[in-house]
Amino acid sequence: MWPTWALLWALCWVPGGRGEYALPKFVCSPMPLELEAGCQQAPQPRAGGHWAGTLEEAKETILRLRETVVHQKETILDQREMVRELTAKLSQCEGRAGGDHGHQEGASASPNTMEDPPREAPAGAPQLERMLESLKERLEHLQVRGGLPPHGYWPESHPFPLGLVVSGRPSTDRVPLGHKVQKPEEVFRVGFPLRTNYMYVKLKQTLHHEIFAFTVCLWVKSSSAPGVGTPFSYSAPGQANELVLIEWGNNPMELLIDDKAATLPLAIHDAKWHHICVTWSTRDGVWESYQDGVRRGSGENLAPWHPIKPGGVFILGQEQDTLGGRFDATQAFIGELADFNVWSHVLAPGEVYSLATCAGRARGDLVAWAEGAVELHGGVSKLPFNACH
Repeated sequence: MWPTWALLWALCWVPGGRGEYALPKFVCSPMPLELEAGCQQAPQPRAGGHWAGTLEEAKETILRLRETVVHQKETILDQREMVRELTAKLSQCEGRAGGDHGHQEGASASPNTMEDPPREAPAGAPQLERMLESLKERLEHLQVRGGLPPHGYWPESHPFPLGLVVSGRPSTDRVPLGHKVQKPEEVFRVGFPLRTNYMYVKLKQTLHHEIFAFTVCLWVKSSSAPGVGTPFSYSAPGQANELVLIEWGNNPMELLIDDKAATLPLAIHDAKWHHICVTWSTRDGVWESYQDGVRRGSGENLAPWHPIKPGGVFILGQEQDTLGGRFDATQAFIGELADFNVWSHVLAPGEVYSLATCAGRARGDLVAWAEGAVELHGGVSKLPFNACH
């Protein structure tokens, strides 16, 4: 029996195996693809067109995502400011209403269990929306106690109020948030009596992030012909002509973005005040121009998908050949300017008309016209101004 057992052991034993049995081993050898009908070779990408198209699509997708993120951030910042304004108004109204009705309500009055919003608003838009709904309920509660206008003042289509009570009393004039009564520090104009390379106005405000759309509005008065010069220019690091409005020599007025030009059919050199607005969106490079509230021109493919770069310098009255300097007297503006405002979105035609006809007041969320926001250089004059009179 011993030789039989030795023979079986020799047949089953494999060197390096663990336990009683070793793992099976497989030998792989290459097989041509044509031998197996189910195996198909993966298509190889073609050079040139295929990858170029894919890269272009990826680039457009990235720009759209960046634009969406920036817009969401701006919405959150706007809503934070709205929460702060509403909270301040609520505190005043609740104090007045509590003083007027505290004796009648006495101990039977139900306490206000809603907490004031925190000083730092939540980071997410949904939380801000809920907070605004809560503020609306508080305002309606005050209305029942006699502190606010009737319920019809609230449009049901809006999650937040369009207007507030002025001085704690009901008002028949609705004052939309973001549309403020003109303050004394905003009622001024700047004058450029000579065409020089040293008279200019520098704005202290700049862009802190890339923007993908804008509206620029200002009041302009000039009698220079031909060519009023450069009402405003914005230069950014690496690009002196990032955003420019210019009418130079016998050329028509042009809007420059990233040194790309679009001709604007505007005429403002008649020594009269004119309200000028230009809008632009990076999506397809769509632009519009307005004079005195009426659209005078539009187009597309003006620097499409280009974001306006941050960290630049706004100059009134001069065209910049370098960041904040190297002015050319032949391109300088001659005349008067006022109410220069910049928004991070495209204003609707109705909003532009409202500004031009003094039916509404609005300050730019990127650049707002104020005495404390400008620096006058080279003898630029500053005088009172009221476009509505």
